[in-house]
Amino acid sequence: FSDRSVGGGVFSVSVTNLGGMQKRMTSTATYSNTTRTVSVVVQPSSFSRFGYYSVVEGNIWWITGDTVWGPMHTQDNLRVAGSPVFMQKTTSLKSLVYNTGPKVDKPKFMGGYDTGVVIRIPSNLNLLLTAAASGKKFTGPDSVYLDFQSNGTVKWRQGASGSWSTEALSTFAPNGVIYASGTNVHVSSVVSGRITIGAGGTTGSGKQGNIRIDGSLTYKDNPLKGPSSNLLGLLAENNVLIADNSNNKKDIDIQASVFSRTGDFTAENWDSRSVEGTIHLLGGIQNNTRQPVGTFSGSPPKLASGYPKNYKYDERLMNEAPPYFPTTGQYEIVSWFE
Repeated sequence: FSDRSVGGGVFSVSVTNLGGMQKRMTSTATYSNTTRTVSVVVQPSSFSRFGYYSVVEGNIWWITGDTVWGPMHTQDNLRVAGSPVFMQKTTSLKSLVYNTGPKVDKPKFMGGYDTGVVIRIPSNLNLLLTAAASGKKFTGPDSVYLDFQSNGTVKWRQGASGSWSTEALSTFAPNGVIYASGTNVHVSSVVSGRITIGAGGTTGSGKQGNIRIDGSLTYKDNPLKGPSSNLLGLLAENNVLIADNSNNKKDIDIQASVFSRTGDFTAENWDSRSVEGTIHLLGGIQNNTRQPVGTFSGSPPKLASGYPKNYKYDERLMNEAPPYFPTTGQYEIVSWFE
C-alpha cells in the first residue's frame, strides 16, 4: 500500500524479501503530524521449532520432574499429574486433563498455555522428496547407511554388504537434503554441516520409511559449548528408532530435530531390551504418537528396561531450521521494531 488514507491519517506498507524464506513488512503511518514506523520480520513456522509436538498422546502423563524446555504443542489432550514444567509457550487442540484435579495437579506454564490451537502434521513428505532431486536421492529396497565424519565428509553405502564410499557432504547433497524412498536409513557419528535426512515408505508398514540411529549422532561443534553452524534434521515417514545394538548399550548422544510423520521416536525393543545408559538429546521431537523409551517398576520406581531421558532444547531452532524441514503452514515473528 502507498499513501493509503484511513481515519484522517495516511499509511504505507512495503514487503521486502530477505532471503532464506524471511520477509520484512514495514508500515509507516502519519496522523496529526505524528509519524510512526513498525517493521516486522516473519518467516514460515517450521516444525523444528517445537521442543515437543505430538498428534496422539495416548494415556501418557506429564508428571512432576518432567520439564519441556522448548515450545510444545499436541493435537491431543494434555495430561498432567503433579507439577510438570513447560518452559515456553504450550498449546493443545484438546483439553488440559488433570490426573487428580486442579487443586492437586499444578502444572507450571512459564510461557503461557492455550487450548483449541490447531497445528496439523503434514500429509506427506513430498517437499523433501522434491528437494532431493537437487540433493541426494536413494531408492529402495536396500537400506542406506550414513556415517558422518567431523571433517565434513560422509561415508555411505547402500545395502548391508555394499562397499563404502566417501564424499564431501557439500557435493554429496548440495542443497543439504538426503532422501531414501521405499527403504530405511541408518545414521551415526559426527555431523559437520547442515543436513536433513528423510526416509519414505509405505505408511504403517514399519518395514520401510524408518531412520535407525546406530550410535551417537552429534555435531562437530557442540552448540552448548559455543557457536555452531551444524544443524541436523531427521524425518521419517514411519519411525525414528534408537537401534538395539552393541553401540547403544551405554549413554547415547543425539543432536538433531527428530520428526516422525506417522510413527514415533522411540528405542527399539524398549520394553524388553536390557537397562541401558541415558539418552542425551539436544534438539526437539515432533512425532505422530508419543511412545516410551523404557519401563519402570517398583516403589520408588526403578528402570527395568531401556533408557532414562535427558532432553534439552536447541535454542537455535527458535529461528533456524534444517534444510527443507516441514513447515506448519503459519508464519511466525522473528523480530519486531517500532
